[in-house]
Amino acid sequence: MANQTRKDVVLLCNPRAGGRWRALAGVLDSPEAKGVRRIVTDHIDDVGAALSAVGQRADLVCIYGGDGTIFHVINELLRLPLHGASPPRLFLLGGGTMNVTATKLGMSGTPSDNFRAVLSAYHAGTLRYREIPLLRVRTGATVLYGFTFGMGPLVRLLDRYERGGKGKLAAFGLGIQAIAAALSPVRTSFAPLLDEQQAVVFADGLPVSHSSFAAVFANTTGAVQRLVEPFPGELVGDNFHFLAYAVSSRELAAMVPLLMNGKVPLDFGMLRTPFTTMKALARTLTGRAELPRDPRYTNHPARHLRIETNEPIFTLDGEVLPVEAPIEVDLGPTLQLALHP
Repeated sequence: MANQTRKDVVLLCNPRAGGRWRALAGVLDSPEAKGVRRIVTDHIDDVGAALSAVGQRADLVCIYGGDGTIFHVINELLRLPLHGASPPRLFLLGGGTMNVTATKLGMSGTPSDNFRAVLSAYHAGTLRYREIPLLRVRTGATVLYGFTFGMGPLVRLLDRYERGGKGKLAAFGLGIQAIAAALSPVRTSFAPLLDEQQAVVFADGLPVSHSSFAAVFANTTGAVQRLVEPFPGELVGDNFHFLAYAVSSRELAAMVPLLMNGKVPLDFGMLRTPFTTMKALARTLTGRAELPRDPRYTNHPARHLRIETNEPIFTLDGEVLPVEAPIEVDLGPTLQLALHP
């Protein structure tokens, strides 16, 4: 009911997102943009003040920017005094480098085309929405919200990327370096970035039975990167996706083609003799059990995580953030995100 009192459609633009000035100009100069409230931020830190000026009048916020912009918008919106009202609905135009969340919601085409399509559907009353819960991440006194949480070597690589040259070419080059270092029999200067994370991880109060990880992730959308959907099945109930891979970065790199599609390697230790192999196959064919999976690859829904580690950084929606204390992850509020028409 609160949404009925809102009148404004807001277009929020981050000019630095992906460096796509021409695409941004196409959005800002479109006839549709003249009929909405426009906010252009020179710096991501200005988002909070800009949204405060809009207040509760926003019904739909269209965001031009990448995953980092979306992260800041969501966290600033949740800090606003909404006085019991739900946050405004969001539409993700794209415009960033990766656009993971927008792609998961069906984004295609240019930001300006997306903007025209969403306004047409919005005014026609045909715009469809998907409710997606956020993760709530606590570390020390800090509470943040996002769709994807991660720790480990992959986050160190992300930190290296953020500190260096950005863009798809830089990301591709860094990825090639990382894979080469992970698979090399010789330890290179790049290797410390790939050392496994030491941590004690509790999922729903139960300890994960390992302490050295190549990846620890939680997620609510099913996708942690474009074309990377490492979680099996859809979420049911008040859960989020969770994985903790207690393997070396070398093994993780070799298993990427399997893992990125939600598959977990078989436990070949349980299939070491012809008898145990035939027994497992028989149980599988009769529907009594599945083939045993490698227990080092934890991948299942969870409701709460606690991570105790000396790792200094983690990521939330692509933003590299400092660890201040043991990390707690659970479900946060649910947002309404518009699907691409």
